[in-house]
Amino acid sequence: MPRVATKLTPTHSGGFVARKRIPEDAQNEYVRLYGVQWEARFRAPPGTPIMLARAKHREWLTEVESRIANIRAQRNGEGLSLTPKDARALAGDWYGWFLERQRARPQTAEHWEFFREQICDAMADALDPYRDPHDPDLHQRDDVWENIPRAREDLRPMLEDWCETAQFLAARKLVLDRSSREMFLDALYGDFAAVLDLQIRNARGDYTPDTYPLRFPKFEGVNNPGLTPWLLFERWVAGKEPAKATVDRWRGVFLRLDQDFSGHSAASITAEEAQDWANKLITSERSPRTVRDVWIVAARTVFAWAMDQKLTSKNAFATVRVSVPRQNKSRETKAFRAEEVRTILNAASAVTDAARASSAARRWVPWLCAYTGARVGEVTQLRGADVVQQEGVDAIRITPEAGTVKTRQARLVPLHEHLIAQGFLAFVKAKGKGPLFYQVARAAPREADDATNPRKPPYVKARERLAAWVRSIGADDPELQPNHAWRHTFEQIADRCGITERMSDYITGHAHKSVGAGYGAPTLDDMEKALRKFPRYKLKETHNRRKP
Repeated sequence: MPRVATKLTPTHSGGFVARKRIPEDAQNEYVRLYGVQWEARFRAPPGTPIMLARAKHREWLTEVESRIANIRAQRNGEGLSLTPKDARALAGDWYGWFLERQRARPQTAEHWEFFREQICDAMADALDPYRDPHDPDLHQRDDVWENIPRAREDLRPMLEDWCETAQFLAARKLVLDRSSREMFLDALYGDFAAVLDLQIRNARGDYTPDTYPLRFPKFEGVNNPGLTPWLLFERWVAGKEPAKATVDRWRGVFLRLDQDFSGHSAASITAEEAQDWANKLITSERSPRTVRDVWIVAARTVFAWAMDQKLTSKNAFATVRVSVPRQNKSRETKAFRAEEVRTILNAASAVTDAARASSAARRWVPWLCAYTGARVGEVTQLRGADVVQQEGVDAIRITPEAGTVKTRQARLVPLHEHLIAQGFLAFVKAKGKGPLFYQVARAAPREADDATNPRKPPYVKARERLAAWVRSIGADDPELQPNHAWRHTFEQIADRCGITERMSDYITGHAHKSVGAGYGAPTLDDMEKALRKFPRYKLKETHNRRKP
């Protein structure tokens, strides 16, 4: 099961704190390595921006859990397997890490010389029992180190402490199996001496370029067993900052992955296991289309990103496929039918009291969608400040500042003259600069949001309530998307009345079909002139019956 994230709690002074209990089975080793036995604590100082505090909290929590995983893996003999080249490359990564760590706490040359002398004495004591007493040169320790495995066994715990390898592996979120950990420590035997020599030279003012790192191969850092599918998802959310709706929709996918692959790392999942997992997701309640379009797409996308970030070496979901049978469809189009348009817009016009946000949404959002082709969420998040006049044209500004915009690109959309004639501008003036279709939540101290479990913004709730209302008044065809259908309807009518596809795409915010179509964007005046061709919706039904 995925971990239960510790709460990031705001303090009275304006900072943030969090706690993480250390499991009982890891406490003794954890306190030896990190000086904390029962509980790790996170603190962000007063004035830290909330987004930065969340990011640092995620990093801290991942590091603490990696430390715990490493302690358990070392005890159980589990973890990442290294080749000799990998071990040497990881030693190179440690070399740079250790130097940076010491530069943050500079010491004198005398300190490093004394430290080196202590280490040499300890090494001598550890290796001397295995040395041939008749050896004419008792100070040649490398022969003993290289040729007597038991000598290395005795010295490895010392190297582990001196080189702070447990801290290094936790910082890199790596867990090594027993043989790989021993291989890695053996690789540090000569490198640690080079680090101490460099520290002494630097402390004496000698900063001759260090060529020692040139001998190391590059460590790729793949196949990290500490990274479960859920941890990959957390990293992806932090790195990509996707829309909250996407996080909310994909969260369940990775909760299920962590449940079904409990004890597995992300890198250990095979393509065959991934395919079998996808096949079993299909049930009477979950269609093959949902599995294909949500579950597989989510897993494939996050794992592909993890490969790009060198967090895993493969994407087990890259080749996963499920068969989606063709469905019989009774609708000829995704756009509204004429009678559905009349039903919705008549009901909207019948709303006389738009003082409450929910009533205002019913009164104006369908009409705005009908005459702009905008996504309904782009409309429900509108604020009075987003209704503007530029170049003498009344327009709405659809902007990520107000909420979610799929393209993350702001755009201006002219208001159709029928919206103005119905009194939309007067409604906006009465509402002021704030949100038009939802209530502003009262500010109250509360725990910070979990980025992997975002709260629904009020404009999303307004959108959902509007969809339920549309279905309740009669536009209840199960094949119909009660809000999104306005985009299809707008494009359909725009094409019919001579508005070019390119102009229509600029108004609705659709992606252009070619790179060239994105050049030379039309002005607001150009779009307003094109929108004049768009006819008013006629609500009264007319019947042209032939005489019998």
